[in-house]
Amino acid sequence: MKIAGVEINKKLFIAVIVVVVLAIIGLIVDKLYINRYNKYKIDKDENFIYTSETYSKSKSYIPYINIDNDFCKTLNSEIEKLALDYKDSTSQNNSFTYRYNVNNNYVSLVIILKSLDDNDQLQFEFITYVFDLDDGGKALSDSEILQKFNITEDEVSEKISTELVKIYDDEINENIIPSECNFKDCYLSLRKIDDYLDDVNYYIENGSLVVYKTFEVYSKYNEEDYFTRDDFKFYIK
Repeated sequence: MKIAGVEINKKLFIAVIVVVVLAIIGLIVDKLYINRYNKYKIDKDENFIYTSETYSKSKSYIPYINIDNDFCKTLNSEIEKLALDYKDSTSQNNSFTYRYNVNNNYVSLVIILKSLDDNDQLQFEFITYVFDLDDGGKALSDSEILQKFNITEDEVSEKISTELVKIYDDEINENIIPSECNFKDCYLSLRKIDDYLDDVNYYIENGSLVVYKTFEVYSKYNEEDYFTRDDFKFYIK
């Protein structure tokens, strides 16, 4: 086959056409699927979550939940009040940011609060919400989220434990903490973890169940620089 005088492999040409057609169909279906939920938006021209205000000095971004129900309207007011504590901040170590994910009928929001405590130690706090657009944008409880993923709290606890063991093993291998510090009695004490399910915050990201959970990263071993914010994020299922 020749196109504009150039020899083209027929099978390759057909394959490319098929891929392009499927991609176009996918975009159309995705657009139609998302648009069917637009009736739940307060502002039809905005995303389900968007930035309502920015504090440039601290690089803080305040989210607005663009879902038209009483709970979200009240929550937006509470977020606005909470964000006032960060309005005059001039440090990125004292900031208010967020991330969100839209997956099928679920809109997930995680608010990330970063601050320095009285000892100038950096602390994170995560607050999450999952909204079900198939139920008018209802905010799901933890038990409802677990039920949708057909998973129990015990399984979540086990998964968090498994991931923490991996972090522990890596710290041992990197000589960040001494080998005599065992996982159960020493390491969990360093991290101030009594119960894996304390302060868990559920989030749905691209169809996967995620937990945000903070733990202590400062100790006598000065290992705080080993950790990043992503270490507080656990993929469950």
